[in-house]
Amino acid sequence: MNKMSKKYNSLILATVITSTAVISMSQAHAFERGGQRGGERGTGGFERIDTNQDGQLSLDELTAPALSKVEKRLTNKDIDEDGFLSFEEFQQTRNGTMTDLSDIADEIVQCVSDIKTETANDDITVPSTDKFMSPADKFSAIDTSADNLISLEELQAKVTDKVAAAFLIMDQDADGFVSEAEFDAAKAKNRATKSAIRQCVDELSSDEIV
Repeated sequence: MNKMSKKYNSLILATVITSTAVISMSQAHAFERGGQRGGERGTGGFERIDTNQDGQLSLDELTAPALSKVEKRLTNKDIDEDGFLSFEEFQQTRNGTMTDLSDIADEIVQCVSDIKTETANDDITVPSTDKFMSPADKFSAIDTSADNLISLEELQAKVTDKVAAAFLIMDQDADGFVSEAEFDAAKAKNRATKSAIRQCVDELSSDEIV
């Protein structure tokens, strides 16, 4: 196992929460940006995503910003501008390269479970170990054509599946739409889960250094 350091503090959101939170990373970012920008009802981005202003979110409305974001992500990472992402391009982040936490996946999961129990915080969602795949495994999971390149279509397919799965969880009354209350509940779960994972990775990082 490679030694870990406090660099996780700056890398954690980019490398862990992507596949761990209850909602997708694109939607999590949308929630936070919406909260910072504000809205007429102060719902943390709800109105901005609710493009038809009917007071509820459809799957299409939740998917559209995620697809837009993933297209921009490909453009930003595509250093050689060939329209695809190599593994080297894929694993680049603003702070360096993706951190591989697969070796301590079990420890992270147990730690999050312990925090959930100790705090009795039902908003915390305990992740499964397969949420902490290595960068190489994440790349392979998206590269469905197995050509060692990730296309925009492959990225869009992946994010579409993730948003669809998240939508089913958010739509608690199963009426085919996400209400403001359901949206806010998902945001609270995402925030609590991110906080627990961040705490666990920080603690495990310190353990490795000592």
